[in-house]
Amino acid sequence: MEEMLNGTQNGRPSCCVIHGMPGVGKSQLSLRYAEKSFEDGWYTHIFWTSATSVDKSTQGFSKVLDLVDHPDRHLEDQSVKLTAARLWLEECCVNWLLIIDNVDRSTLDFLRLHFPRKGNIIFTTRTVDVAVALVNMTRTPDCMLKLQTLDVGDTTDLLFDDAGIGPESVTPSLLENAKLLVEAVGRLPLAVVQAASFMKETHTTLDEMLKLYKSKEKIEVRAKMFGKNLIGMFTNKLTGNSMGE
Repeated sequence: MEEMLNGTQNGRPSCCVIHGMPGVGKSQLSLRYAEKSFEDGWYTHIFWTSATSVDKSTQGFSKVLDLVDHPDRHLEDQSVKLTAARLWLEECCVNWLLIIDNVDRSTLDFLRLHFPRKGNIIFTTRTVDVAVALVNMTRTPDCMLKLQTLDVGDTTDLLFDDAGIGPESVTPSLLENAKLLVEAVGRLPLAVVQAASFMKETHTTLDEMLKLYKSKEKIEVRAKMFGKNLIGMFTNKLTGNSMGE
């Protein structure tokens, strides 16, 4: 990411386009890079916007004007505000980073019109075809990064760390159960972290978690693991409470 964003692009933006399946950690990787680069003084301004819809993209780009105290920030005309935001990013003298998170096919046309032609931009998206479209749009070859799932060892370490299970407590049988659980959630960091958080907060054991995944509700639970309702689904199945979607 550092190599991609620090490269010279002959007046074009320096970009990193991260793609990978939901829950693999694209947004968290971008956030960690933003934190590290700000702490190291690489950027004085860091902006983030969701690009899951045109409305969210419009709100995010317009918000730049509020954050930099731009004189056009109170205008009602959204098209004028979007143009003002793009021009500020292209013409300002500060070093900034813009994170455009979760780009969808429906927002590609919006981005073609409004993304800044200079600066440093991280895009994240779930699909490789959108990633390719972003690379072509920004004319920044060799800036695409595929984020893979973790291996079993790293994923079990993540589970133990987030569940508060120290290495002195890890027995061979506990390690085997942990491997089975992380495989059950596809070794996706988001799902592993949510499962670990649930275990820690409710004092649920690994044995109980595995029984849940081996139960007849396994397919229903797995179908929810990509969303924000994972912990809610665990609670529903373990306590018998009814929860709304």
